[in-house]
Amino acid sequence: MLPPVNPAGRPPGKSAPAEAFVPDLSEGAETGVYLALLELLDEGLIITGDEVIVDANSAACRLLGREYRQVAGRPLAELFPSEQDFLATRSRLFIQGEQRGLVSFGLAEGGQRTLQVIAAPRLRPGIHALILSPAPTLAADAEPAAGTDAVWPRLAAAVSQPVLVVDDRNIVHAANAAALAALGVEREALVGRPAGACLGVIWPADGGAPVAQLAPAPDCHLSARVLPGPRRGWRILLLPHMASPPVTTTAATAAARPAQSAEARAMYLACHDMLTGLPNRRLFEAHFGDSLARAVGRCGSIGVLRIDLDNFKAVNQAHGDAVGDAALRQLAPRLSVAAGQNALVARERSDSFLVLLPDLDLTSMAGRCADALLAAVAQPLPCGEHTLQLSASIGVALFPQDGRSLEALLRNARTALAHAHRVGGNNFQYFRGLPDNPGEDEDYFEAGLRDALAHDRLALHFQPLVDARSGALQAGEALLRWQHPELGLLPFRRFIGAVSDPGLHARIGDWVLRRACRNASAWPAHGAPLRVTVNVAVEQLMHGDFARNVREALQDSGLAAERLELDLDEKVLEEDGAGLHDTLRAISAMGVRLAVDDFGRGLSSIPRLKRYPVKALKLDPALVRDVGKSEESEAIVEAIASMAGTLGLDVFARGVEDAAQQAFLCALDCHLQQGPLFGRPLPEREFAVFLETAPPGQAPGRPPLP
Repeated sequence: MLPPVNPAGRPPGKSAPAEAFVPDLSEGAETGVYLALLELLDEGLIITGDEVIVDANSAACRLLGREYRQVAGRPLAELFPSEQDFLATRSRLFIQGEQRGLVSFGLAEGGQRTLQVIAAPRLRPGIHALILSPAPTLAADAEPAAGTDAVWPRLAAAVSQPVLVVDDRNIVHAANAAALAALGVEREALVGRPAGACLGVIWPADGGAPVAQLAPAPDCHLSARVLPGPRRGWRILLLPHMASPPVTTTAATAAARPAQSAEARAMYLACHDMLTGLPNRRLFEAHFGDSLARAVGRCGSIGVLRIDLDNFKAVNQAHGDAVGDAALRQLAPRLSVAAGQNALVARERSDSFLVLLPDLDLTSMAGRCADALLAAVAQPLPCGEHTLQLSASIGVALFPQDGRSLEALLRNARTALAHAHRVGGNNFQYFRGLPDNPGEDEDYFEAGLRDALAHDRLALHFQPLVDARSGALQAGEALLRWQHPELGLLPFRRFIGAVSDPGLHARIGDWVLRRACRNASAWPAHGAPLRVTVNVAVEQLMHGDFARNVREALQDSGLAAERLELDLDEKVLEEDGAGLHDTLRAISAMGVRLAVDDFGRGLSSIPRLKRYPVKALKLDPALVRDVGKSEESEAIVEAIASMAGTLGLDVFARGVEDAAQQAFLCALDCHLQQGPLFGRPLPEREFAVFLETAPPGQAPGRPPLP
């Protein structure tokens, strides 16, 4: 089933719209454009999806002789006198593409009624709009004279999303008030004129993404969604909300406009940043509310990103505020394009921006968006006589795991952003800390962690890594836990985001390394010795002599170097420092195995893999969880597995939850797997006892594949 469209209709049994249509550019919004006309048209309007009636207006119910509850949510076939009539009409309208014709419908009280039907081309796969009117006195196949089709201009006028209708001659046929306000032009300067001349339209190539590029003024460039129009060759353009007026509106011009246009302009000014034309915090909050309702309804996810330009204050100091403002104006459309068609980019203040990613199917999509935003910022910015080279830091928080309110997500995105700043800027970080739990203060947690480190109140749990073909245990991954005196046992993710001191972060990581090596050296030997895997924070690599710390941990514990695997965050691959390169080379030369953890969040790191002595990749658990649920996730996993094989790297899977995921991964030669299917993390002592009592090499979870 398709995800729900933006609601504009009525719940069953009611006769008035439940809420006003709130337009946006998220997936399915084009359906909302049609639904916005539900009670504004004299014609009947039916929206169908997968041969089920999604919604209908009162006029359609009157024409069909049925109550609303007898139409909405019912199979489309029920409107026809017979199954044969339905199949024949479906073939004409939905398969053969007939756009106008006479159709006989069955009435609820018996009998039939013939109606004129206009079938809009599909809005999305499986989604269609049918416009009904009484049968005309003219022949059914007579083509209306040009300009007599009033439905589509009224469609554009009825919605608050900026909408343009362009005919088959590339002439702008209709434009609503929102589009005129967004473009800053009068109606006569647009309607009836060639789209190429007044809008600078570059239409998408055949087979390409349905996005047109518009340049209505020399310094204004924006993207618009392209939908099929009411007739063959016609097109509808949905402009984004962030479209900024490309010309300055003088007081005299504003005074001369009709009241409706002035009101639309005032609404625009209230919801947008005047320097960049991007939405402001107010509009961002409104869109988050809409996205939250959809996410809750479809058990989906939302991404909230905070962007800070690195050291932008120096630009204003060196070149003046005028250059800084020019840079921000140029950067705004870049960010909007990089974020993607469904995203909303807002300016929060000065050099800070917010990004809303609604309807996320994969949490890793937020990472790929952050990579695209970083690349957009890094492109040179020509500002008059100066060319600026900027970078940015980004913090990412995800609904629902990082918070269930906008305030919580923004707060946690700020925490992640601070982490990105601490590791040097020009990177993005996911939030990895406190949940949406008011009263848990970051300073309180950090002070408590210092005390816990000093008084040995930290602990390790170990989760098995197995060969899914045989069920043989291959390694144990060390996972940090904190025995909090008031909150009980806390997992690493719960508290690590509260650590603002990189030095404390590094000391905690070194404690984990030493403790894990000491545990592994005491594990009983059953066949081949088990490896121990330890996660390494970026802060450990950037502070102190980490290679020396590894050498001392091995010497103090007596653990053989080949039994230690260090799992590096994928963001380490984006660091270019010679010191980091030397550190990893030195560790690899000891015989320690290096792997990249949570791989798949930022696929831009693939070209850097061969720079470092990495032996394995561990798939991002978010990708693994979506195996069997998302074709895109499965395609990414297959691509990573294929690429790793070419580079001679092993691939591990973390977060395996069921047998279907196990089998899919094994088919890709990804046999080393870890997750709830194979056993939960066990405290140090329990894991050691299991190793002593279990059959040689046997993992505590699911048996191997037959």
